[in-house]
Amino acid sequence: MKKILTFILISCFCNSYSQFSQTAIISNLQSPVAFDWMPNGNYLITLKGTGSSPSTNAKIQVYSSTGTFLNTFYDLSDSTNSDFERGVLGICVDPSFNNNHFVYVYYNHNYNGDERIRIVKFTESGNAGTNPQLILDHDVLTAIPGNHVGGNLHMHASEPDKLYFTIGEVANSANAQLLTNPYGKVLRINTDGSIPIDNPFYDDGNPSTGTDDRIWSYGHRNPFDFCFSPVNDSLYNSENGASTWDEANIVRKGANYGWGSCEGNYITGSTSTLCTNPNFTNPITAWNPLPAVTGIMVYSGTVFPQLNTHLLVAGNNNGNIYNCTLGNPPAYNTVTSNVLWKNVSTMLTTIRQGTDGCVYALKGGYTTTGTLFRVCPSGVYTEEYIPNLIETEIFPNPSGAFAEIRFNLNKRDHVKIYLTDVTLRQVAVLLDAEQDAGIHTIDSDQSNIPNGTYFCHIQTANDTRVLKMVIVK
Repeated sequence: MKKILTFILISCFCNSYSQFSQTAIISNLQSPVAFDWMPNGNYLITLKGTGSSPSTNAKIQVYSSTGTFLNTFYDLSDSTNSDFERGVLGICVDPSFNNNHFVYVYYNHNYNGDERIRIVKFTESGNAGTNPQLILDHDVLTAIPGNHVGGNLHMHASEPDKLYFTIGEVANSANAQLLTNPYGKVLRINTDGSIPIDNPFYDDGNPSTGTDDRIWSYGHRNPFDFCFSPVNDSLYNSENGASTWDEANIVRKGANYGWGSCEGNYITGSTSTLCTNPNFTNPITAWNPLPAVTGIMVYSGTVFPQLNTHLLVAGNNNGNIYNCTLGNPPAYNTVTSNVLWKNVSTMLTTIRQGTDGCVYALKGGYTTTGTLFRVCPSGVYTEEYIPNLIETEIFPNPSGAFAEIRFNLNKRDHVKIYLTDVTLRQVAVLLDAEQDAGIHTIDSDQSNIPNGTYFCHIQTANDTRVLKMVIVK
């Protein structure tokens, strides 16, 4: 079958997705950790590397949408410490990539014994990283163990000039409660490296004096990954416990998540004594025994309709992806059930939703056989499928009364563009017509649409892209 099924056909199997199509898109990756997409569908994948300065294979690689190796985006092997959990770790493509071509990478720098935690901003040109600019350069002043050093990083459309990232407590639980260092924290900076004055612990803009102005939340042990909900913009993170509980949190500005006094909903190390400190924020769900939770995402696609608004969390130890049903809409700040969704592969590090609505899961970390898998309902996506819709963008986003919706077709096709609210109720049809191959720009008149978060569906005969659209007039 060579086409993604349309919405009408999806209804034929929407009551059950017990049958999955799991495909290895890219194989034999050397210690991969995270990935992101460029708007043309190409993958950017971080390879952690092995050894310390100089490391081996500490780099970012580019693959085509069909899994063909295209280029080494940037090689950081000569100045990366890849021992233990260190290395080239997080990656994030700027939401405004079509305009600025920025890509952000988190890695553990070490050159001649000078150890630092860094975020570098590259400008992509021809599938290569150019003009590297340091926007975070944290000096690791004392020797630290090689575990719990971070670090993933993400952006979301409602804050196009902000970058969020995580650093673990570097195996020292006391760090998690200290507001004078970045360890055991979720942090937030501007994309130029400066610090937003509305951060909860901002004092003088200098992280080395007073409080660390970059802190967004604290009391974390090893916040492996996090995500922003495309439904309500809430931030959720996955967090590795010590010996008793792994957890997932809804992360709030300035909140304290209790490590090292509390683990999961309990006093550290306990399965029976609840953590009742009113200054701590408990997780929304937890796991015992520990699956070593890693990748996390909120689903908002169409091919798995039962998963809409659900939180998916990956386990590194067992390869499971857990389906956490979020309750109390529209806040979605509780979990009403936490069940196994699918077992993919051990050593999962990152999961993400593709523009096709399928779930992409990366087997990574300490492996020479890293693999990027695509999980779809059976029959939805096959290897013969070649996407016609190769680029999509809304500009500006957030937008006001008007916006431009841009898309690129490989060949002539029928295109339907429509907006839905967060409940997937259709609120506007912007285009429903044949379009020639090439780049197209459609004007979206939102003057009569209330402010809020919406989904823009761009649908062709064999492809559907769903973009979050924020309207603020």
